Amino acid sequence: GPATATDQAGGWHLAAYALDRPAALGTATPVRTPGDHTVASVAAVLLTLLTAERPAGTEAAALTRLLLGGSPAEVLGPGPWYVVHARGGSDPRGLAAALGTVLLDADGPGAVRLLTEREPVAQPGWRLGVAAPAGPAALAPADAQARRALDRAEAARIPLARHTEPGLARLVGAAEARAYAEALLGPLTPALRATLRAWLAHHGSWDRSAAALGVHRNTVRQRIGRCAALLERDLDDPDVRMELWFALSR
Repeated sequence: GPATATDQAGGWHLAAYALDRPAALGTATPVRTPGDHTVASVAAVLLTLLTAERPAGTEAAALTRLLLGGSPAEVLGPGPWYVVHARGGSDPRGLAAALGTVLLDADGPGAVRLLTEREPVAQPGWRLGVAAPAGPAALAPADAQARRALDRAEAARIPLARHTEPGLARLVGAAEARAYAEALLGPLTPALRATLRAWLAHHGSWDRSAAALGVHRNTVRQRIGRCAALLERDLDDPDVRMELWFALSR
């Protein structure tokens, strides 16, 4: 049945919250306020953890202390911890078990957030976004990292994406960057790519590029002209050079 149910009777507001066993938490209040559901939901989680037939262990104890007013830095081990956002599967608890944790939170239909000390790997049927490893005090920014990583995983249709450090080359996921580079540089032969890389690395110097490649400077000129023609780009444009260097670096 549903995880929660509500009703009214005789002027009382009634609610029932299912636990992880044939039992439920019931509440009856004369006035229902916006915070009632939150308080009762937390109580249901605590009761589930405390009455489970097979207790979840130290992770459950940490979660219990956290819900009772602690802070992550006080109740969790030093880590490092991995925040994971996941979407697509139908068995969140199975996913949590595969990732070695009981710390999971439903985040909408088919969406789950998890916290684990085990480095996550791809799981069948799920797309995962994984934050950089973090200590307990840095879980809030790690949560945002995992959310953005999941967005990249879904955009690229890959099973797992990890957070990358800021920077121009890190704005695009590795798989997306490789696909873009191959599409952009597709018209160029390996020899032309090597020449273009050397030419860009030496800031357009014909002589230094020729020396690095072991060819005549006129050969470099001819190859760069061929690159410009095949790519249909102005290689004197600094924006074009930046774009090509990014692609060649991938």
